Amino acid sequence: MKSTKSPDKEIHIRKKVAGGTTGAVLGAVVGGPVGALVGGVLGTVVGSAAESGRLAELSAKSRVAKTVKRTVKAEAKKVRRTVRRVTRPAVRKARGMKPAKKSAKR
Repeated sequence: MKSTKSPDKEIHIRKKVAGGTTGAVLGAVVGGPVGALVGGVLGTVVGSAAESGRLAELSAKSRVAKTVKRTVKAEAKKVRRTVRRVTRPAVRKARGMKPAKKSAKR
């Protein structure tokens, strides 16, 4: 039978408490007592970050970090190609091989 009472508007559960509880329950399901302890601590940390607004900042920093990482990866790839293209003829010459034919792409 369903209750007709509405929830009490005065009770407010802080995000820190909710995060800790959720983390503890999920940790207990996955990892037993140790998982509950670790999950509770991590949930509390995430909940307090959400409460203070630092979670949004971390999310924004994460996006910036991913963009920087992609840019660095692309530049490193270009440098590797250049180094390979420049050093390949010297390596072949040192080994006594014929130089490679120039491709039509260039």
